[in-house]
Amino acid sequence: MNERGFGKRLAQELPRWEAQGWVSAEGRAAILADFAARQAKPAWASALALAGAVLLGVGVITWFAAHWNEMSKLAKLVLVFLALIASHAGNGFCQTRGAMPKLAQGMVLLSVFFFGAAIMLVGQIYHIDAHFPDGLALWAAGGLLTAWLFASQPALLAALALAAVWTWSEQFDYRVMNWPLLGFLALAAVPLARHDWPLAARGWGGVLLLWLAGWHAQTWIGPLWDSNAHLRLFALQVLGVAGLWTLAQASAQPFARALRGDFLLAALAGAFLFTFPDLDLRLSRRAEAAWPWLAALAVTAAFFLAGVARLLRASELPPPRRALAAALAAAFALLLAVEVVVPRSGSVPALFWNALFLALLYWVGDLGIRHADRQLVNRAFAGFSIWVLARYFDTFWTLFDRALFFMAGGLLLLAGGGWLERRRRALLREIEGNDGRGQA
Repeated sequence: MNERGFGKRLAQELPRWEAQGWVSAEGRAAILADFAARQAKPAWASALALAGAVLLGVGVITWFAAHWNEMSKLAKLVLVFLALIASHAGNGFCQTRGAMPKLAQGMVLLSVFFFGAAIMLVGQIYHIDAHFPDGLALWAAGGLLTAWLFASQPALLAALALAAVWTWSEQFDYRVMNWPLLGFLALAAVPLARHDWPLAARGWGGVLLLWLAGWHAQTWIGPLWDSNAHLRLFALQVLGVAGLWTLAQASAQPFARALRGDFLLAALAGAFLFTFPDLDLRLSRRAEAAWPWLAALAVTAAFFLAGVARLLRASELPPPRRALAAALAAAFALLLAVEVVVPRSGSVPALFWNALFLALLYWVGDLGIRHADRQLVNRAFAGFSIWVLARYFDTFWTLFDRALFFMAGGLLLLAGGGWLERRRRALLREIEGNDGRGQA
C-alpha cells in the first residue's frame, strides 16, 4: 500500500482503536501528527526549479548555436566556462542562504548541462575528431562527479540518462560491447547506497537492464541469429537478474527496495520469452565448447541460490507457502540451467516454461494479495492477459481461417477480458477489506 493509502486507512482505523481503548486520544493525535510530518512535501517548487534549470540550459546551448559564427574562439571559450562557473557560484549562493535547497539543486543540474555544452563546443572549436559516444561518456562522467560532490539526485539522474544514450549508441548503433559502463554503474552505486534516492536508483537499474539487452544487439537484430550462444547468454542473464531480485527483496536498504520491482518484472519478461515454442527457429547450429557455459552457470546459479536462501530465511510465510516458493525458485533455475547446458532444438522446453510462467503469475498475484500491493495484483493479471494473447496467436494462427481466427479471438478477448476484470476488481476489494490483516 502506498503512503497516501496508508494514511487514509490509518485515519479511518484510529477512531475505532481509540474506542476499543487500544490508543488514547493523545496517542491518536500524536500518531496522525507524526505521519503527517513524514509525508512528502508538495514537489511543485522543486519541479519549477528543475524545469527552470533545464530551460535555461537549453536556452544557453541554442543561443551559442545561433551566434556561433559571429563569435571568436576566445569569446566562445570564455562564455562557456563563465557559464559553468556561474552555475556553481549560484549553487553556493543558494546553499549559503539555507532556504533555497531546491533552487540549489537546479543550479547543480544546470552545471551538468553547461559541462556538456563545454565538451561539444571545445570539440567543434578545435575540430577534435573522436568517437562520438566518447563525448557522451565524458559528459556522463562529469554528471556523476557532480552528483557525488554536491549530493544531487537530479545530477545523478541526468548522468544516468546520458549513460543510457551512451550505451545505446555503443551497443545498438556501433554494435560493440560497452564494458566501461560497468565501472560507471559501480561508481554510481556508491552514492545510491548512501542516499535514499528512489528515482535515481530505478534509473540505475534501467541502465543496467539496457546494457544487458544491448549484449544481444550484435546478433539478434538481423536476418539470422549468430548461434545458440546468445540464447544461452540470455538464460544466464535472466537467472542473474532473478538473483538480483532475490537479494534486493531480502534487503531493507533503500537502494535495493527501489530496484526490486523492476528486477522482478525483468525476470518475468525473460521467463515469458522462453514460453514461445519457436524461440529457436532462427538459430544456426554451430558447435561450441561447453565448459565456459558450465562455469558461468555455476557462478550465476550460486548467486541466485544464495539470494533465494536469504529470502526464504527472512520470510514469514507458513511452511506450505514457503515450500511452494522454494519449488518455484528451483524449477525456474532448473529450466534456465537446461537452456544453458542443452541448446534448444525443439518446442518441448516451451511446454515446461508455460507451466512455470503461469505458476509464477499465480505466486505474484498471491504475493500482491498478502501484502495488499495493488501493483503486483495488476501485473499478475496483465501478465496472464499477455500470455493468453501470445498462446492464441502462436497456436491457432496456422490452424484457423483468418476471418474465423479474428472472430474467435475477438470473442475470446471479450469474454476473457470481462472475466479477468471482474476477478481483478474482486481481489482489489478483498485487499481493501483485509488491509492490515493480510500479512502472512
